[in-house]
Amino acid sequence: MNKLVGKVAVITGAGGGLGKYISQRFAEEGAILALCDINAQGLQETTELCESKGATVFAKVLDGSKLEQSEAFIAETVQQFKTVDILVNLAMAIQPPHSFLEHTRETLETSYQTGLLMTWDFMKLCYPYLKENGGKIINFGSGSGNEGQEGYAAYAAIKEAIRGLSRVAAREWGPDNINVNVVNPGAITDGIQAYLDTLPEGQNDPLYLGFSQTAIRRFGTPYEDIAPAVLFLASEDARHITGQTINVDGGVIINA
Repeated sequence: MNKLVGKVAVITGAGGGLGKYISQRFAEEGAILALCDINAQGLQETTELCESKGATVFAKVLDGSKLEQSEAFIAETVQQFKTVDILVNLAMAIQPPHSFLEHTRETLETSYQTGLLMTWDFMKLCYPYLKENGGKIINFGSGSGNEGQEGYAAYAAIKEAIRGLSRVAAREWGPDNINVNVVNPGAITDGIQAYLDTLPEGQNDPLYLGFSQTAIRRFGTPYEDIAPAVLFLASEDARHITGQTINVDGGVIINA
């Protein structure tokens, strides 16, 4: 406990999914939170959960594809909390799977705007403050990119671009004592059935999506399995780890 006491953590995509659970974990560890999401209701729910754990929270609804909104959010965060110590880039629109030939330029543009561009912007906006005392950046990739998962051409391409960006930043910003790492989360129990229910018959089996191919034969849970790995990378326990992709997927990808 208390691994993040006094640390100011910016978390994008905090209004739902993994963002909600990572925000709670950070709150329990003493972090001061600056949360954003395009989902106003979800962001409010996350804010209330974190405040109930004693955290100080600044939350703002924004469209991260709009640079001026991201700039304003970071400016307000620094105005309130003086700095940024941790950046967790979670936000990205996830679209139902369809073949590469069925993908459109608009599909790719949505993934680019909400994924790579938002991650790019937030890293650059937070850099001056992360540099002050040394900082941590945790970006999010996906096994869809590692494995070339069918149906996810745009999503996989953008997630791999985020990994490439993270590797460059890890080298360039290492002398500034900024650690940059990537988490590739596996399928998680929370919301998975609701997601599968949106897919066409024949594509709504976890096996089809590659979700059941874990070495430990179970789905992950966001709070118990994914959030602790992010917490570790955000803490001083991971001070000598940078430029790495951590697959928190139950052994779908094995590189031991």
